[in-house]
Amino acid sequence: KMKIDVRGLSCPEPVLMVMDAMDEAPGEELVILSDAAHTRDNLVKLAQTEGRKVSVKENGKNYEIVIS
Repeated sequence: KMKIDVRGLSCPEPVLMVMDAMDEAPGEELVILSDAAHTRDNLVKLAQTEGRKVSVKENGKNYEIVIS
């Protein structure tokens, strides 16, 4: 599992970070922490575009996005 914390970052930085992680570790499960709904939505779209499974858990004001 690779953890990526994108809280406080503005798009497109979180998406670029996750794309880099997908390239560096293909097939590895990614756990992304985000504090913005639009970032969550963009990461869900990215995962779907890449043909990966994605799930989202809401934890207070944060989101945990798991891409597998």
